[in-house]
Amino acid sequence: MRVALGAVAFTVLVLFYLGVYRPTRSSFSAWWSLSLLVAGLAITLLLFNDTPARIATYPVATALAAAGSTCVWFAMRSLRGRRLPRWLLIVGPMLILILASLATPDENGRATTGPVSLYMAVMFVAGAVEAWNAWQARRASKDGHPNGEALVALLVIALAATALGTFYAFRFLILMTVGSDSGTFERTAGSGPEDVTLLVCMVAVTFSVSAVGWDQQKRALRRLAMKDDLTGLWGRSEFRAQATRARAGAGSRGDRALLVVADLDHFKDINDTHGHAAGDGVLVAFAAVLTSHLRPGEPAGRLGGEEFGMVLLDGDDADALVRLRAISDDFAERTRGLDLPVSTVSYGFAGLHDSDAVDQVFEQADQAMYVAKAQGRDRAVRYTEEIGRRPSNLLRRRQSDWEDVEEPL
Repeated sequence: MRVALGAVAFTVLVLFYLGVYRPTRSSFSAWWSLSLLVAGLAITLLLFNDTPARIATYPVATALAAAGSTCVWFAMRSLRGRRLPRWLLIVGPMLILILASLATPDENGRATTGPVSLYMAVMFVAGAVEAWNAWQARRASKDGHPNGEALVALLVIALAATALGTFYAFRFLILMTVGSDSGTFERTAGSGPEDVTLLVCMVAVTFSVSAVGWDQQKRALRRLAMKDDLTGLWGRSEFRAQATRARAGAGSRGDRALLVVADLDHFKDINDTHGHAAGDGVLVAFAAVLTSHLRPGEPAGRLGGEEFGMVLLDGDDADALVRLRAISDDFAERTRGLDLPVSTVSYGFAGLHDSDAVDQVFEQADQAMYVAKAQGRDRAVRYTEEIGRRPSNLLRRRQSDWEDVEEPL
């Protein structure tokens, strides 16, 4: 059985590496490939358990098994872009290696098999939690790109990780309770049941991990297409979609939402005087400041040129004025600190209500921004009906800004 398990592990590794990792280069497929590699090596070394070489091969095999379960957890975390504690990939297996090397073999196997069983139980349970969270997040995703195959694949992976975590937790408890010499342990959690469990789970998730690897690449490419290349903020089309979602979320919670249009003052003069590289630096600096001031659920985007948009939630006009002033102050400080030309910012904002068409609110905020420009720049103005009736503002409105906007990818 163990020979078959090793053969399956290496076969799946080759197929997955050639068919998924090389074309996609996704982080999920990378960690999954690494987990298959170290698992295959661990299984190979365990074949020497009944030989004198066991004293050297078994500790290494347990360390590799621990590393493989860590890679599975990392693969699951990568599905949602979570930070990976890479140090654990060294520290965890190294501790298992030391414990297995120093332990005195006993007839109950607690000292040699117990630590790695517990470690793998923790890693697989953690991986199962990440997989279930990824599945739930994907089900609730409103990005307009449902992928039924990926949802089923995530469900299968979550079930497999749950099964492995449960098995190794059970194995550790049985081992600590009755020892490895017990017939109960051998029948329920020994090498035979372990090999069968691993083989079934490996076969079950083979096609699922391929679907998830390709899906992760597609989502990453879609996010890149939705982002502004220079600033990393949402592009104009996607920001409009994000603003619509933010409005809906605020309405369901009973919160207020304000849509803000920001325009960097005298930006053309910066480009003409200091060059486009300096202008790009100013844009990037403003985007960074803007991002640092936004709360969870508040999107921001670059609308084009030196014009930006953002949604502010759960605050009144006075709160918005305070927040926008703080953004301008931090922006001026950052540009001075980076030895970039200092630019002020003019803002216009309008209420974003469920009953309002988003394009209409964009136009209102844009009109208010032009009033801020006319009043001397470096200020924020709230849209009013009086502003909407000003003929001069209608003439200055850039009609092309929000016309013919394509739907997000």
